Amino acid sequence: MLTRKPIVNKFYEYSDTIVKLKKISKNSNRIIAERLDSGDQIVLPYEQSELLLRRIYTVGEVSKIVERRPDTLRKYEKKDLIPSPKKFGDKYRSYVDWRYYTESDVYDMIEFFNNRIPGRPAQNKIDNKIKTIEQKVKLHMRGKNV
Repeated sequence: MLTRKPIVNKFYEYSDTIVKLKKISKNSNRIIAERLDSGDQIVLPYEQSELLLRRIYTVGEVSKIVERRPDTLRKYEKKDLIPSPKKFGDKYRSYVDWRYYTESDVYDMIEFFNNRIPGRPAQNKIDNKIKTIEQKVKLHMRGKNV
């Protein structure tokens, strides 16, 4: 479910701001994104866009990825067992109270829920054990039972 390809209507970090992708045109090699702080449109190259854009995930998206309900994620956040989300903040008027996670946070939660024994209370806080992208891929594939 985690992909490097840009996806329309999803949020990304670009430079110093958060953007939402509006249109992707592979033929003309461009992506049109909207800055959430000012509403300005930005045109980016499609080729190697994964170097410019870093995907961020809303709570709803993360809950689908880890196959848990959003209130379950909030419960573990309060217990400080999984990473806490960041807030879009006052800079983004329409999204002030929205929360988001980085890709690293999502992988930490996948690891937490994959290592958890069902029916037993979770007690160990997640450590940042994942060092390389290869380890993240292996972890993701293990979660898919491939």
